[in-house]
Amino acid sequence: MKLSIDISELIQLGRKMLPEGVDFFLDETPVVFDPIDIELSAGKEVRIEDLDPGSGLISYQGRQVLLYIRDHTGRYDAAIEDGEKGKRFHISWCRTLDDMRQKNRFERYHATNRVDGLFEIDDGLGRSQDVALKVCMNCLERLNYKGSIDKQQKRVIFKSFSLNEFFSDYSTCFRHMPKGIYDKSNSGYVENWKDISRTTREQANYKCSDCGVNLMSMKSLCDVHHKNGIKYDNSAENLLVLCKDCHRKQPLHEGIFVTQADMAIIQRLRSQQGLLKAESWKDIYDLTDPSIHGDINIMQHKGYPPPVPGLDLQNAEHEIIATVEAAWPVSKIAVNLTPVKVDGWKVFSVGELVKEIQSGVIF
Repeated sequence: MKLSIDISELIQLGRKMLPEGVDFFLDETPVVFDPIDIELSAGKEVRIEDLDPGSGLISYQGRQVLLYIRDHTGRYDAAIEDGEKGKRFHISWCRTLDDMRQKNRFERYHATNRVDGLFEIDDGLGRSQDVALKVCMNCLERLNYKGSIDKQQKRVIFKSFSLNEFFSDYSTCFRHMPKGIYDKSNSGYVENWKDISRTTREQANYKCSDCGVNLMSMKSLCDVHHKNGIKYDNSAENLLVLCKDCHRKQPLHEGIFVTQADMAIIQRLRSQQGLLKAESWKDIYDLTDPSIHGDINIMQHKGYPPPVPGLDLQNAEHEIIATVEAAWPVSKIAVNLTPVKVDGWKVFSVGELVKEIQSGVIF
């Protein structure tokens, strides 16, 4: 039996009782998974037309999913012996899927939000087994994931690809957290971890050690990171106070899921505190959402200057229409997590600037 508790009225009352400018928050927000989340973790057969339209990423009912072919008739034994010999799984609308969609020739795909890299395949004769299939290389290139437009880099990413990290990088594009990320990120802590975390954050005044944003007004977006990835090693030298955005960008991060609303708050606080200043490409990547890094990287690859992070776009009446993730004001090009229309600007959503450049429209 699933219980859903609506605490929105409590939050609103809390905000009214506090002084203006001080936010009310709860340290823990209950995560409730719908039956579809459980179903997707096991793999669900889908029709292509049932997938959500309008994104370079693959989405089903607002959830980021992967597409894979369960039926491995003819190569089942080979795939079990070596996952690289199995059929590839897809993370984006790459040219392979686009070609099949145009020809109306889709195989029977299953959608999953499983993050452990295992996919249940069968031989068409009753045998089935979990196998570590490999990601489609065309998908990596389609998103320019971690610089995969470079052939040598694409091979490196192909070999080391982590679904846990991939889902975390694109978490702001989706409304729902994959159950696998939640289970993994909430396991392995010592019994008194909440007390340790609170004390560590208080000692740092809720200030991120990387970007410098002060989260005193939004403490729930302030994390404590284990540098060596070992959650039970709570020695002072192993703990680092970070905002959620900087946390998920750390090596050995545990698949931090940052919502679009959380990212907007962090960016707003950075802007208010004068922290959205970039002097190098490294600063740009540190201060922007990982989901647009492929779009930013391809502009860097094409020789464009570093973009302006968190730029306010205005209309003819000088009213702010939107605050975009990254923008090139001279070229009137911007990238944003959600679609935005501003006269005179080309504002691309996640992965769409990569596609535009790859098609030769923008140079």
